[in-house]
Amino acid sequence: MPAANLSDDDHRALASELLSRWEKGESKSRLEVEYWDDATSHGKAFSTYVRKWLDVETERTSAQSARIADLEEKLRLHGVSPDDPGSLGEDYQLVAACREAALAALRVYNDPTAGFRTETFAVLMIIAWNSLCQAMLQRRDIDYFEYDDAGEPVLIDGRPKVRDTPWLVAQALDGADRAAMRANIDFFLGLRNLISHRYLPAVDIAVVSEAQALVLNIEKVLADQFGPEARLGSRLAVPLQLSEFHETTDMKSVKDLQARLPADVIDFLDRHRKDLPEDIVRSSEYALQIFFVPVAANHERSADAVVRFVKPDALSPELEAALQQMAVVTKPKRVAVAADDLMLPSDVVREVASRIPFRFTMDTHTRCWKYFNVRPSTNSGEPTATDDRYCIYDSLSKQYGYKRAWVKKLVRELKDPETYETISGYRMGN
Repeated sequence: MPAANLSDDDHRALASELLSRWEKGESKSRLEVEYWDDATSHGKAFSTYVRKWLDVETERTSAQSARIADLEEKLRLHGVSPDDPGSLGEDYQLVAACREAALAALRVYNDPTAGFRTETFAVLMIIAWNSLCQAMLQRRDIDYFEYDDAGEPVLIDGRPKVRDTPWLVAQALDGADRAAMRANIDFFLGLRNLISHRYLPAVDIAVVSEAQALVLNIEKVLADQFGPEARLGSRLAVPLQLSEFHETTDMKSVKDLQARLPADVIDFLDRHRKDLPEDIVRSSEYALQIFFVPVAANHERSADAVVRFVKPDALSPELEAALQQMAVVTKPKRVAVAADDLMLPSDVVREVASRIPFRFTMDTHTRCWKYFNVRPSTNSGEPTATDDRYCIYDSLSKQYGYKRAWVKKLVRELKDPETYETISGYRMGN
């Protein structure tokens, strides 16, 4: 081995020289003989020396060893220790608990005979997120237990009490890039507290977009934090769909079902969505909408791919526009017209007329909402199919309320003479 009186810089220089020659093709054993007159190490001394002084790993794991390591990791992530049954780390136990709770939630949600679907799904998925956040904090060495005023751990049945789920989520899923993810979990925390002891089948349809996002979010975090082996996807299948909500009568039945939700549940759904920033509400990590488009296979091999996921930026402009319109129909926000941020048509007319240099009447306003397609026609079978950025239908008063964003849009658009003439039908000077 190198002389003991070498300085650290000398050792690093020697290690760099050895590494360079090895990378050019010389064997470790030959280098050990040349430098240290050692023919017994068979490369071990070389690897240890380079690792110590350069922090570079030169030992190559065999394919079989790598395979065994992967299998052992999968066992740990499934809650099984490949060594001593009692030696499984706390973080692995928590990941296993997370996965089992999430899979149980999905089994219930995808069971066509389940009647307590969203209620059970919300409870189990919150348990899954709670376990996952603990596992993440465990790996970061962040204490997540509660303490009393004397600084002693709070115990429940002899075990330290874990902090509540909102605290765990805020700590484990910190950062602006996870704001929509946190909002989605917060949505289900509130929903769980509201419906966990009630039987409300209508809520299944009302929150399906948020539920889909909740599942994909936990799948993403599992893979990011604990590797692809931790994902749920290998144990999931695409559920077969029996319903096709493309007929007006089918959509009307869905809306009628949602209308039967209790007032406090409707208020919670509206308030939570209304209070969030627009970029979070429209994020796929808060609520994900999926469109099933039936496609006939052109030939036998085309049927091999049962489901294809198309990225939004790969859509044609025509298809993207159609899907956006469908999204408006399938996921309206319901907010009472009496809300502070909504205006009656007469209020819109009065404010817009005072802010543009052209004539603006109730007839002009009607032409505008038709031109920009912000609400359906009067007596439509789908009155709630509004562009919820600008307009909301209230089923109690059977009126449309308009947001201030609608006023701003009209003022911005109608200040242009050509746009005004196109929409209103008036000629300048009339």
